[in-house]
Amino acid sequence: MSSVFGRLKRPIRFMLGTSFVCAGIYGIDARTEAQLIRRNIRTFYNGIALAVDYKLNFHPSLELGSVSRIESLHERVANRIFDVFEHNGGLYIKMGQVIATQSAVLPQAYQRRAKRLYDAAPALPFEVVERVFREDFNGLHPSQVFSEFEMLPIASASIAQVHRARLHTGEVVAVKIQKPAILKQMDWDLMAFRILLKVYEKLFDLPLSWSSDYIEKHIRMETDFISEASNTDKAREHFDEEPSLKDRVYVPKVYHEISSKRVLVSEWVDGIQVTDKQKLKAKNLDLDRAMYTTIEAFSSQIFRSGFVHGDPHPGNVLVRKHPKLKNDVQVVIIDHGLYIQESEQFRLEYCKLWEALFMLDMNTMNRICKSWGIQDSNMFASITLQKPFSPDKAVHLGQANVNMQDIYELQVSVKERIKDFLKDQALFPRELIFVSRNMNIVRANNKALGSPVNRINVMARWALRGLSKQGSKQNLTSDDVDASITQKMRGYLYSTWRLWVFDCTLMVMSVSFWLVRLRDRTNKLLYGRDSQGFEEVLDQKLKEQLRQQFGIVIDESLFDA
Repeated sequence: MSSVFGRLKRPIRFMLGTSFVCAGIYGIDARTEAQLIRRNIRTFYNGIALAVDYKLNFHPSLELGSVSRIESLHERVANRIFDVFEHNGGLYIKMGQVIATQSAVLPQAYQRRAKRLYDAAPALPFEVVERVFREDFNGLHPSQVFSEFEMLPIASASIAQVHRARLHTGEVVAVKIQKPAILKQMDWDLMAFRILLKVYEKLFDLPLSWSSDYIEKHIRMETDFISEASNTDKAREHFDEEPSLKDRVYVPKVYHEISSKRVLVSEWVDGIQVTDKQKLKAKNLDLDRAMYTTIEAFSSQIFRSGFVHGDPHPGNVLVRKHPKLKNDVQVVIIDHGLYIQESEQFRLEYCKLWEALFMLDMNTMNRICKSWGIQDSNMFASITLQKPFSPDKAVHLGQANVNMQDIYELQVSVKERIKDFLKDQALFPRELIFVSRNMNIVRANNKALGSPVNRINVMARWALRGLSKQGSKQNLTSDDVDASITQKMRGYLYSTWRLWVFDCTLMVMSVSFWLVRLRDRTNKLLYGRDSQGFEEVLDQKLKEQLRQQFGIVIDESLFDA
């Protein structure tokens, strides 16, 4: 008996010893700045738990109570995953915000929970800021580089926080300081992100991990402030070279000589967020003009320069009085960490796609979509325009008449439809990930001001300008030189006809836009109430199409954040 007890004591001692060691390591990790072990345990535990929860409990049916049971499941899982984002902080908040901006295709529980994530980036104490600064500037204190340095940050985000300071030469500057734990956490966070995507891809048989390399590459670039400084210079150069935007759009200059990989010093600009209607009106700044310039600025990036801002949320788009023109406004674009460079082939194809959408040129549209591995060109057109698209008419205003039986069948089949939508993931242009993000945020900004600008028409015009950038040399081939006068005349007439059709389509869209605005102002004048703006009308039609085609129901307040 004593020998049996003796044999049992050894594994017990081993288990107790191992437990104490693990508890000690966990306790030490909990007191470190990065908290790598604690954060990864939280990630994998909750990641596996929510996957098991869905796998065991997601069984939609027509039985009574099935809808409420599925809604409870979505609510439970949404709270679990976004709690992880908030508790882990850092890049998890950034990833969560990326999901939040695209949450329209997720259940309503995700849409509601996602909005809380925008306020989940706490500021670090000045002692930490001081340490980062000393490490990057050979032991110098901020007071040795700046004549003034405000200890409290004026803004805090997932990766960095911003302090106001003054140079010894008198210029006021914005000092962006990276949070020190970010670089320590990044490799682990991205590895966990990649592993979970692979696990979910296997569990749910959905294409999820195909874009992870591209997203990871750009997240890493966003933590390199030397890269951000270069992006800032390149964006500034583009707007200076675009005649119609020069002086209307401003990018603050960077002070390269006092910037580093984790500290970015740039010109301070006082401005008002582009969606802050009350403050803009109080300063007598033209809201319509500000939003029109904003949409033109980002459209020029998408269709002309191909160098696209990946995060144009209201905090990164400011408005101020034009420094030269008395009654005009100037749009100031800041935070150039997340950018993508389109390939020239993609840029031209995307311009041609937009032209084809307005020309109802289904052959060109289908050809481009097929070359990108996309099977359903109509669905992709709706995603691109962010409004319902029908090959039969420019503005789809059909009503969705769908009952609960249809909704159930659509939800059951939606996974197969998503898989079929993107047949060849290798062909899909990765640029579309951030181009779509840019367009979605700009659209939400326009909607927040009551849709003062016909965004779709503005973008379509810039798509045509983008095509003109091909240059005359590209169009002058040997066939052109040898072409007969008749062939040239045919080409001229064909181009003229296409331009006429394009202009007519834009005119119809413009008439629709102004009719909506006239209705809004009439309601405001007669009844003292606000009506739906143009973007809200498009929202409603797109919701109807999503409900009709996929059984997806969109929460009304999705874009409130």
